[in-house]
Amino acid sequence: MKLFAYGTLLHGECNHHVLEEAKLLFKGLTLQAIMYDTGNGYPAIELSKDSLVIGDVYEVPDHMWASLDELEGYTGDPDRDLYTKQLVHIQTKGGVLDAVVYTVCDETMKKVVIPSGDWIAYRKARDNK
Repeated sequence: MKLFAYGTLLHGECNHHVLEEAKLLFKGLTLQAIMYDTGNGYPAIELSKDSLVIGDVYEVPDHMWASLDELEGYTGDPDRDLYTKQLVHIQTKGGVLDAVVYTVCDETMKKVVIPSGDWIAYRKARDNK
C-alpha cells in the first residue's frame, strides 16, 4: 500500500527513519489539502480543494503500518485519535495512484495555516527566525 507523506516522515525530517524499509516512488507531488502547524513540531492536514500540500509517495510494506499508526496516533477511534487514515487519489505524470494519507482528526491541532503546503520550507523558515 502507498503512503503520501507530507511532514516529519519526509526525507531529512525527524521521523523519516520510520520509513527506512519503504520505497520512495515519487517526490514533490501535490494533494488537495490544507496544512496546519500543530504547535507540536509536526504538521497536520485536512483534505480541501482550496489549497495544495506537497509530499512524497512511498510504497510501504504491510508490516510497517502498525509503526506508522502508532507514530501518527491512529487507533481507528476518532474520539481519541490525533489522525485518521484516508485513501486519496494523487496525480502523477504517469497517471493517478491511490495512497493512504493521515489527516487531522483532533480539531485542536489546527493552530496555524501553512499557506505554502510545504512543511520543510515552512519549518526551515520558522526555525531560522
